[in-house]
Amino acid sequence: MNIKYFLAKPLFNILQFKFAIGGVPVIIQNSKKEILLGKRTKNMITYPEFWGLPGGIIDYNELSEKTAIREVKEELGVDIKIVKKSKIIYENPPKKECSLHSINIVYYAKIIKGEPKPLNETSEIKWFKPSEIKKINLAYNHKEILQKEGLLK
Repeated sequence: MNIKYFLAKPLFNILQFKFAIGGVPVIIQNSKKEILLGKRTKNMITYPEFWGLPGGIIDYNELSEKTAIREVKEELGVDIKIVKKSKIIYENPPKKECSLHSINIVYYAKIIKGEPKPLNETSEIKWFKPSEIKKINLAYNHKEILQKEGLLK
């Protein structure tokens, strides 16, 4: 048997199945109750150049809280402290813009070290007033999350 086929066959089998992944969006607010969003780079596979909450996908064998801390560090270069976890679990079924089905565990955090700056997957960052967020399209279901969390009125 061809070794390339042997190695690729399990991947092909996996790709035929549809599955959900665990995501961890992180809500960070400043003293003015503005919300920190990052603009995704243009080369992102999903939602290129959309604004969204920092966060990402849970790695295998990683606790969701650790994912939140890791992803914010990777995307914004800051250390955070988790303040609380939302009581709501959010589902983001596949849409036209994105074929991922994610289940999101939302964390609230505060920055404890560093100044946020765009890194890796983020081209720009900005603190937004809730009224500004209502007027823009966000990646994934981040606007729905902010609405259901009572942050966009």
